[in-house]
Amino acid sequence: MKVILIGFMGAGKTTVGQLLAKKTNLAFLDTDQLVSQRTGQTPGEIFATVGELGFRQLEQTILQENLVKQGVMATGGGIIELAANRQLLKNSTVPVIYLSGSFGQTVERLVKDNSRPIVRNKSLLELAELWEQRLDKYAEIATETIYTDNKTAEQVAEEVSQYIKAYHDETIENR
Repeated sequence: MKVILIGFMGAGKTTVGQLLAKKTNLAFLDTDQLVSQRTGQTPGEIFATVGELGFRQLEQTILQENLVKQGVMATGGGIIELAANRQLLKNSTVPVIYLSGSFGQTVERLVKDNSRPIVRNKSLLELAELWEQRLDKYAEIATETIYTDNKTAEQVAEEVSQYIKAYHDETIENR
């Protein structure tokens, strides 16, 4: 694995990850897509049939299986909810980049997307509380935080790319 992207729903992990994968000629892995491929269901359908915990457990299996692969991995916004997932990400030798933005700009992206089960089922206040609850968990496992407010996906992908290059150059020097 070359890099793992974490952050709240709507942070741009998938969009930035796809741009980065294309730019670096690496595979793009998206944990939500991989869970859907495995089950034949959308995340919303999985939430409806086995609940959030069932979804998180499937997500954990996907994460474990794919940490060894070379590529750019975009994780689901709630991947940090399970302590086991946080531990897997913290113990990884791969840089974990937290795409962080303000709640306001994040909500602007989310209101345009009704495919997210958590967004459909929560009020704005509940979303704000969830966002607040997750901030420390993202920061706890991040190798680096990149702020996304007022930046295009291309600009964020470029920042991630520069960080990865510096990270890998430093790793090689320290061997």
